[in-house]
Amino acid sequence: MPKNKKIDPFKTPVLLTLKAYNRIVGYTIRYASDDLNSDKWREVYGILIGSIENNSKVIVKDAIPMVVGDRAGVKYENKQYVDMAQIDASVFERSIQDEKNDFIIGWFHTHPGFGFFYSPIDCMTQLGYQIPNPYAVGLIFDHCEKKSDSHFLGIAGLRLKDPELGISSTYNLIELKYEFKKEEMVEKAEKVIKDVNKNIEKVLKEIEYIDEVLRKKALAQLQRNYGLILVPKKDIIITEDEEVADFDERYLYEWDPDFFKKTYRIPKFREKVENIIVAAYDELDKLSEKNEKEQYEKRKEKLKKKIQNMLKTPNEWYDKLINDLSKRIEIIFPYYSYLDTNERKVIEYLEERSSEYCKILDELNERSELNLIIN
Repeated sequence: MPKNKKIDPFKTPVLLTLKAYNRIVGYTIRYASDDLNSDKWREVYGILIGSIENNSKVIVKDAIPMVVGDRAGVKYENKQYVDMAQIDASVFERSIQDEKNDFIIGWFHTHPGFGFFYSPIDCMTQLGYQIPNPYAVGLIFDHCEKKSDSHFLGIAGLRLKDPELGISSTYNLIELKYEFKKEEMVEKAEKVIKDVNKNIEKVLKEIEYIDEVLRKKALAQLQRNYGLILVPKKDIIITEDEEVADFDERYLYEWDPDFFKKTYRIPKFREKVENIIVAAYDELDKLSEKNEKEQYEKRKEKLKKKIQNMLKTPNEWYDKLINDLSKRIEIIFPYYSYLDTNERKVIEYLEERSSEYCKILDELNERSELNLIIN
């Protein structure tokens, strides 16, 4: 091909990797397959991660499930947009770190029993991807087409021919290539399907346990009885300094209750521990200044024991919660790729909140040692 010849993005072929295909199939068969009655079939939606190679080939490297809809459509809600933005940022950061050019390259959804076409809503969705990126691809999976010789994998790629015309644009199938031979792709995907079908109910029960028991009961009880996380107040005006405090870790342990009370509800347990630690440091500072070493060591051990006794139960409760969560995650992890936004968020939320609690608890444990910096 001459170097100066312009390549038509619409005709650019797409290479589908086994990883992306497995993830699409593994997720979609949860909601539409020969093992389910057709009246229970539901469409699903997800995004595609990949790269453009030399403006001549699109490689779809991964597929991330987002949301499940009803029999003939998927409603995309605000929380999915938020999740998509977070995924986009994460992919961008990894690409820089790994020196790759991966980004959100398109989207996929299913048409169980309907075949390969774009509805007006599908055209609108494709426009959202193809206007900023003319190489963007939309994949449609229909397990019913997986049986035919013409569409052995049950999947097709589509692009809009004239995206500048908006939803008036026509669409067409594009050339879809595969990382391995079709037979090998199908054979490997069948193993994924069997594995997911066999274990997904157990995985979903573990997610329900994380949400109902670990989040709503264990972590809630821990924060209720031994609260450490500052809770933002509602309906208040936050100053620039207070906005900085939300994101600047150095504010976290420069304990200033008057400052924090402007924007947060401080848990009584946190306030009590912080005040005792501050008072202990003040007392030991004075003894240190007087060079009363024997009295200093006695008071230090006594104060240290008092603070650590206060922290004993929250440490035990937290360890128990995390050990229980780890066991659940171990069961879920092999099937994490086949979970959608709502399911992943249950796990991520508990991990984020427990990590926030742990960060404060670790700092309090460290400060409970009462190791003064003596000049």
